[in-house]
Amino acid sequence: MWSTVLAYGVAYGLGFSVLFTVGLFAGAAAGRDFLLNDYPPAIQARYGKPKSARGRRVAALFGVFVWGVCGIPLMIAALSGLDGALGGDLDFLPAAGCAALVFATLTLWDLVVLDWIIFAGLRPRLLVLPGTEGMKEYRDLRFHLVAALKGSPLIAVVGLVAGGVAAALA
Repeated sequence: MWSTVLAYGVAYGLGFSVLFTVGLFAGAAAGRDFLLNDYPPAIQARYGKPKSARGRRVAALFGVFVWGVCGIPLMIAALSGLDGALGGDLDFLPAAGCAALVFATLTLWDLVVLDWIIFAGLRPRLLVLPGTEGMKEYRDLRFHLVAALKGSPLIAVVGLVAGGVAAALA
């Protein structure tokens, strides 16, 4: 059973990660400062402007896309598929584990692929705020690790909520 839970959690987590990445780049193309608050403080300071009205709208749309269009539907699909794969016997623990794995996969993808490889390593022009080109803070891997660790309790929250919903519906 647990290998099935692992397979569903990681597979749907990777799907969610790819959609998240598409949304991130689309958001950056629509409003470069939409993730301003997620940049290292020195970059925010040098940029020197608050998030623009356009950036705030894009950030809101990004949130709707990530959670409403991708996250919740993918979580429902993952748990529905897992329920079928387990013979209609989806209890709290496998549902919570699968949901936590989906979100943990997204979190790890965000840290390693998006933050460390793309943002800190490749630094595409689309993700570099005007006036901050060449700042060493773009390469601050520790900043991104700390941010990921601060957000990691959400993995358990997502798992517990999804497991609770699955158990209530069973």
